[in-house]
Amino acid sequence: MSLVSEHFVDEIANACLSHLINEPELLGEFMAQTGTGPNELRSGLNENVTTGLLDFFAHNEPALLSVCANAQISTEQFMRAYYKLNPSG
Repeated sequence: MSLVSEHFVDEIANACLSHLINEPELLGEFMAQTGTGPNELRSGLNENVTTGLLDFFAHNEPALLSVCANAQISTEQFMRAYYKLNPSG
């Protein structure tokens, strides 16, 4: 299995955030499920927000497939990044 770089994890998190910005209903669902507030999102990605983003998408298959298609990454690549942040899943 190839190693996943921090840069790649950040790229995926940015793709997830961009996807949420374009899907207000999904953004609201993300914020409700994770407890992430607008100010946290405005201040940029940090470890908690990045982990929350990847966790949210990893457990929402339609959103996962959509963000992967839009970012032109495979679901396998996404899940490698997810497991880098959440080794226990």
